[in-house]
Amino acid sequence: MALSNNLPVTLDYWGHATSTIDWCEENYVVCKYIAEFWNTVTNLAFFSLAIFGMCKVRSTRQESRFLLCYMGMLIVGLGSWFFHMTLQYQWQLADELPMVYCTCVCIYCVLRADVKAGTDVYVSLALFAYSAIVTLVYLQIRKPVFHQVAYGIEIFVVLVRSTMHQMEIRKTNLRAYAEMQQLFSLGIAAFGVAFALWNVDNIFCNNLRAIRNALPMTLAPFFQLHAYWHIGTAIGCYASIVYQQYLRLVMLGTMDEYRLRKAAFIIPFIDRVRKDD
Repeated sequence: MALSNNLPVTLDYWGHATSTIDWCEENYVVCKYIAEFWNTVTNLAFFSLAIFGMCKVRSTRQESRFLLCYMGMLIVGLGSWFFHMTLQYQWQLADELPMVYCTCVCIYCVLRADVKAGTDVYVSLALFAYSAIVTLVYLQIRKPVFHQVAYGIEIFVVLVRSTMHQMEIRKTNLRAYAEMQQLFSLGIAAFGVAFALWNVDNIFCNNLRAIRNALPMTLAPFFQLHAYWHIGTAIGCYASIVYQQYLRLVMLGTMDEYRLRKAAFIIPFIDRVRKDD
């Protein structure tokens, strides 16, 4: 989930690193069983938000498409966990390819948000074909930049179609528009900050390592910037799925039966209307 910086690899618990990417975090420093400790454990953000989202979908009896979105998010987190723990190529694929597959489900949601019932076979087949082509090409060329471009195209489609829907909603439902704008802004901000730190981590790796080496062990982890990429993208993915849930309810004309709430004053979620609302 980042660009290669051609750092030396180590032969340790999981053996010689076979991934096409190594990261700025020093390998096997914190724990002998985990190649990149902080890059690994920060995937807990994916696990916790995905499970929370799935529980809310079930408790509010929303459509199964959103369960698939959260399940995809959970699988991405698992793949990333094992990738950073081992630095093995097969787990790199388990990290990167599910990002493409999960986003295809989100594309389906945003393209079909205004369709009340039924499954669009042509859209499903097109997204399946896109995923298959990306997978086959990536397995052949093994260039991380190809995966990044393929994933970026998907994000672009989601953003454009979401914005189009949002502009239509603005004309008829200002409350819904304002709350959707909050979710949209949260997702963009989380992805934006994460992407900025991702680039700083890649470009200034040597400087960051020097800073970490000069700091006490208790402070050095705060300069593991790729770890923030995981936290930011987990929040961005989660906010994007909640946004799709909200959009779907508005398009179905059932949003009056639900409310947008926040857990711990931070984490947004869709909930049923209560008697005291």
